[in-house]
Amino acid sequence: MTSLFGTILVESVVVVSGVVGATGADAASDKIGIGLSVVASVFLAVAVYVGCVVTINAFGAVIAGRRRSIALLRLVGAEGREVRRAVALEGLGAGVIGAVVGALVGLLVALLVVRSGIAGGWLPAADYSLDTPFAVLPAVVVVLTTWWAAWIGCRGVTTVSPLEATAVAAVQDAPRRRARIASAGMVALIVIGGMLLALGAFAGLISPAGLLIAFLGGVLSFTGIVLGAGRIMPPMLRVVGRLWRGGPAGRIAVAGVGRYPERSARSSIALVIGVTLVTTFAVALTGFRDAVTARFDHSSADLAMLDQSVTVALWVLTGLIGFSALIAGVGLVNTMLMGVLQRTRELGLLRSLGFSRGQLRGMIAIESGHVTITALLFGFVLGCIYGWAAAQSLMGSAVHGLIALDIPWSVVAVIAAGGIVLAALASAVAARRAVRVSPVDAMATE
Repeated sequence: MTSLFGTILVESVVVVSGVVGATGADAASDKIGIGLSVVASVFLAVAVYVGCVVTINAFGAVIAGRRRSIALLRLVGAEGREVRRAVALEGLGAGVIGAVVGALVGLLVALLVVRSGIAGGWLPAADYSLDTPFAVLPAVVVVLTTWWAAWIGCRGVTTVSPLEATAVAAVQDAPRRRARIASAGMVALIVIGGMLLALGAFAGLISPAGLLIAFLGGVLSFTGIVLGAGRIMPPMLRVVGRLWRGGPAGRIAVAGVGRYPERSARSSIALVIGVTLVTTFAVALTGFRDAVTARFDHSSADLAMLDQSVTVALWVLTGLIGFSALIAGVGLVNTMLMGVLQRTRELGLLRSLGFSRGQLRGMIAIESGHVTITALLFGFVLGCIYGWAAAQSLMGSAVHGLIALDIPWSVVAVIAAGGIVLAALASAVAARRAVRVSPVDAMATE
């Protein structure tokens, strides 16, 4: 999906430049092409970042479910690095296939749009260089980042002991020493990033250059949150889980989320990233609009034009960033499905104790809703903080004060609706796999 998105972005730049060039403004076409290329690079980088997080989480979940088979390989003499290299090659192969398919589909979509546009008269008959060499750049980036993310995601292979082959596989946590180091790094990134974010917001009262400081602080603090998801998300999940403590299915679902904190964090953090990105851009744009509006005469007709322009930009950026949120949503569905596959024996035990298929579906739906709602709430709060800090650091000097937090509730409604659909889809896919296995076969699974 990232390769598809990147290819469409590159081809969109080519088409827009071709349209401007068809008017005879070649110089303007070059400048517009450069500007749009920079913007496209930013959105591609965001999509690649989200895709890397999803890939790391996916391979982490795969390793957690294959610990016993990996331990068997270690028992017969395989080195941890050899097994890790083999798993990373699987990621490289998947990245190559996905990148090629995405690039081809993106090129096909661009070709169909251009041809239909010329035939329909809403695009000028110009020479659109859709076969530009830059069209393959997103695919190359996706292949390299997927391989790197797979290598990072399967780092747990080296912690598997050959002795685990003699016991039932279980989800293992990281060694305590490594966990302490990771926690210290997480706290340092969040604290330093938070201080820089606040400094940038107040520096914005003097100069728009405060945005650079706030941006660095946002990147550092958010990276700390992503790296420390295994420590941050479980407490939040426990708080939100109190909403579903009624009935056996609800109690078991909430307990299951708390019993495997790493798996729960993997399920939720990608969605947190997507929601945070969308909310950040939306809040920052509305804050920018409010700040600029304060500089105009309120009776001026420019206000209506400004409001319309910002609204259009808001929804365009929401759509572009929303694609990254869609990638995160796919990661949630994938993680939920792998979680069901790893718990086949547990689900079979519940069926043998009297759980009906309806109760099993309900339990998985509660788990999915639990994770989704927690991710939506946390991402929304983070997005409001980062979005306000961005607007304040950029426009604080223009209004000579603090910018009020203005939440675009229409975007929030779209995010909430998308979260509901995503939770329903994730639970439906996972539950369909869970109820297809008979209790006897499930109990026989190791």
